Amino acid sequence: MKDLVVIGAGGHGRETLWAAKATDQWNILGFVDDDKTTHGQTLCGYSVLGDFDWLGRQDLDQVYAVCGIGKPKLRKQIAERGRAIGLNFSTIVHPTALMADQVGIGEGTVVAAYAIVTPGARIGNHVFINLNCTVSHDTVLEDYVNLAPACNISGNVLLKQGVHFGTNVSVIPGITVGEWTRIGAGSVIIRDIPANTVAVGAPAKVIKQNS
Repeated sequence: MKDLVVIGAGGHGRETLWAAKATDQWNILGFVDDDKTTHGQTLCGYSVLGDFDWLGRQDLDQVYAVCGIGKPKLRKQIAERGRAIGLNFSTIVHPTALMADQVGIGEGTVVAAYAIVTPGARIGNHVFINLNCTVSHDTVLEDYVNLAPACNISGNVLLKQGVHFGTNVSVIPGITVGEWTRIGAGSVIIRDIPANTVAVGAPAKVIKQNS
């Protein structure tokens, strides 16, 4: 059983630890977090060990990490910092998640409890598929996509890098959502959404351009 550290000691990090613990495949050492006020705290029975630099002092052939930070841009930053020091990232699939045999899944990705991913779907690196989400056939989630709980994505959908869905977003088949776009909770996407925007509503409409 290999050692695992969760990066990020917030709520998302604690959910990530819960998913990892449920797999019964990891010896969980605790959390690391750059917020020094968390250091030494015990969360869900595990200590906050230090900041990211703590990882650099470990034998990285033995210690794996998973990012427990929900914001896609921060997940990308963590992944890049990890690669720079040779950190290995784990892929976590909660045992209650239903994953078809024909699903591709990248490193650092977390699939939470009761999610369903059906044949032909491809999941990139450092993606978070939250509780009760469905990802249907031949859909592609590129790197750093984050799905809040209860999102429902139909077949042949493309979510490009860094897309963030709020809770209970639904998408009809064949839609593309551009990179680094945020979709508000409860939205229904029935047409393509461009990159670097914020969209909300049913049907979803662009309300803001991201910087």
